[in-house]
Amino acid sequence: MRKIKSIINKIIFAIVVIIIAFLIIESNIDIKTFVENLATNVINKENEVINEHEKITNEEKNTDTNFANKISIDNNKLNIIFFNVGQADSTLIICDGNTFLIDAGNTYDGKKLVKGIKELGIERLDYVIGTHAHEDHLGGMSFIIDNFEIGNYYMPYCSLNENAFYSRLLKSLSNKNLTINQVEKGNEFFLGNGKIEVMGVKNNEPEDLNESSIILELYYGSLKYLFMSDAVTENEKERTWNDIDILKVGHHGSIFSTTDEFLNQVLPEVSIISVGSNNDYNLPNEVVLKKLYEIGSEIYRTDLDGTIQIISDGEKFEIIKIDESFDG
Repeated sequence: MRKIKSIINKIIFAIVVIIIAFLIIESNIDIKTFVENLATNVINKENEVINEHEKITNEEKNTDTNFANKISIDNNKLNIIFFNVGQADSTLIICDGNTFLIDAGNTYDGKKLVKGIKELGIERLDYVIGTHAHEDHLGGMSFIIDNFEIGNYYMPYCSLNENAFYSRLLKSLSNKNLTINQVEKGNEFFLGNGKIEVMGVKNNEPEDLNESSIILELYYGSLKYLFMSDAVTENEKERTWNDIDILKVGHHGSIFSTTDEFLNQVLPEVSIISVGSNNDYNLPNEVVLKKLYEIGSEIYRTDLDGTIQIISDGEKFEIIKIDESFDG
């Protein structure tokens, strides 16, 4: 606002000086009266500009609507929300009154996620999982821990105490008297009629932390959903995989994930990619996209489609695109 007023004042001053100089030279008009009238008109015009700017600003604020007004949660069905958190990951599962959060985006996504989830009327997260110790998955997690009642918190073994985002997380957990629980392959979580199974994890802190990613498969009715986090080729080769319906593509669509052998086993009808617009990594990779197209998978991307919601009754599902960004 100050910048706009400054520019207006400078322009007005220059115009006034030129007009006064011209009139003094060329006419016998009562300069004092003229200048007073001109000043009044100038002030009125300036106020009009300022009021218009404030009107636009207020309209912009009013468009920042409550997330709950943009999304419809069916409490009698499975709801999965893939938040648009840019080049990061965060997914919320709501099932039969239970809540399950997978990752919390980058550091500056945390506050936006808290706001959005609370606007859905959620104050408790029964299960929270940090799939692995990279900032684009754990960066905003301290905000989540600070602002919700947490049932249990899970993540792979990690010793990255020197990382700022991880130190914040540890402090937040300590303040809530929460501990980090580790999971093993085959562990199960029950969300009413839904079940989530751990399909892969490494608790030995491998050199490539992507390999430690917690991989989850959700069963609800006759449908299966697979969440690959940042799992890479090594993870995909370690086991056989179920034929699933919806795939949360690994590693933001990187070439280091989603091998032909893996895809030929899972054969997803729909593939979801969480990825930032115009990211520095040129993701999703064109080779990965081509593979998904070739097996007939329908592709949704947070950079193009915004926040993505899936609603399912266990036999069929609906996919909804929501124009809402949680990218901080």
